[in-house]
Amino acid sequence: MADALPQALSDQYDCVIVGSGLGGLAAAAYLAKFGRRVLVLERGAGIGGYAHPFQRDGRYYDPAIHVVPGAAEGGTIDSLLKYLDVRDMCEFVESDSLYRVVIGDTRLDAPFGAASFIDAHVQEFPHEAEGIRGFFALCEKFLEEAHQVPVQLSVKELGAAVERFPTLFTNRTRTLDDVVGQFIKDPRCKAFCTAGWPYMGLPPSQLSFELFARFLFTQMHGLYHCKGGFQHLVKAFVTAIERCGGTILTNTPVTRIEVRDGRAVGVEVAGSPLFPAPVLVRAPVVISNADATHTFEDLVGEEHLPTAYLRRLRSLRPSMSMFVVYAASTVDIAAMGGAHETFIYEDHDMDANFAGFAEGRAPGTVVVVPTLLDPSLGPPGEHLVTSTALAPYDSPKPWDELKPILEDRYLDLIEKLYPGFRAGLTFVSSATPLTMERFTRNRSGAAYGWENTPAQAGSKRLTYTTPIEGLYLAGHWAQAASALRVIVSGTHAAQQILQSEGVSAVGPQW
Repeated sequence: MADALPQALSDQYDCVIVGSGLGGLAAAAYLAKFGRRVLVLERGAGIGGYAHPFQRDGRYYDPAIHVVPGAAEGGTIDSLLKYLDVRDMCEFVESDSLYRVVIGDTRLDAPFGAASFIDAHVQEFPHEAEGIRGFFALCEKFLEEAHQVPVQLSVKELGAAVERFPTLFTNRTRTLDDVVGQFIKDPRCKAFCTAGWPYMGLPPSQLSFELFARFLFTQMHGLYHCKGGFQHLVKAFVTAIERCGGTILTNTPVTRIEVRDGRAVGVEVAGSPLFPAPVLVRAPVVISNADATHTFEDLVGEEHLPTAYLRRLRSLRPSMSMFVVYAASTVDIAAMGGAHETFIYEDHDMDANFAGFAEGRAPGTVVVVPTLLDPSLGPPGEHLVTSTALAPYDSPKPWDELKPILEDRYLDLIEKLYPGFRAGLTFVSSATPLTMERFTRNRSGAAYGWENTPAQAGSKRLTYTTPIEGLYLAGHWAQAASALRVIVSGTHAAQQILQSEGVSAVGPQW
């Protein structure tokens, strides 16, 4: 293995980032702003991970990220892009509402703002008014307490915190169903109040209440589409990296993270036009934005890991994957009063719906119509639509057999929302869990990193630091459980690195 890089590249970097998902890009941009020489290595041809788009005949599709919170003035993404001096590269458009829910013949539009959101549910289920208000009040109290508790507590501090913050410590290890069931008895009402669960990958009976509350109330203040597509957000991070002297290479797979005497010293790359033979790229810091299992078992090697850490890694379960239909139609969805984002279910029994997803059926989906917010994404006279649903990696039938069946069933659900959609169909394509795995190399095509159970929430997830000195994690295989938190995870990893180097002023906390 050669130890020298081609002359076109520097022989020494301060940090190498493995993978160009939003977490990796945010970390690289942040470190570059602080003068660190960064190198981002991406095995695929495109940058951005799940934020990397595709285009067909003038139609632009974001494969998995449709809206983000925190893009309004003073929000997390707004503040971060300003901090990186690239805010002008992204124009955000606010969504029409938080979401719409359709179960059977009942439709509920969930508006932004906690009070309005709660009132909409009370109007639909007046007999559960007290329970609805009690449940969401507990969510707010839980988050209020959570924001006051430090991430790390000593044994003495923990005892005092438990007494001071009873709502937090009573509910942080409970499922969503455990908590909502204390307040609401009507199963239909519970279904509507927790309808957004597919974006966290588990039904209320298995989903962490803590993660649900954080996810829902983060979005309460507004959701935003990036005009022209989320490629502009990716380009903003790329500009921030390259403007400060950083380098990004695509089609450059990392084959090994080099560990010597218990610390990371760089990465081995091979199998690309630039690196046909194995080459060691030296760096005292490595950030992996890749799947954690792949990172430690394939790139690092289990011989470098403490037994307890390896046991913990193998005990964590990945989330379910996704089946996504990308379609376009000439039907006038705007004239029908269509919503940007609609959760549609066949039944209010969410455990039954989840079982349907796991069995490779189509019991529901999330239908997004991005052209309602941004007509520029498609040809004039067309609306683009995506249908995103949970799907098992190990399907009951081979995916080449099941794919056309599910595609047809999900088109039926879109047709149910927007009659005439099929008659006006101009384009359709779909992606299976195998597609997700191929493009991201996520274990089993996982859509959300680790499964979001109470046993895998908060401090029970992997942290940004690892047992290997100089090796860090960023992305949804660490502390993140949503697109926004993935971005924030990159900045937090970068800040921990800077602090470890003795930098005291590491920038704002998000």
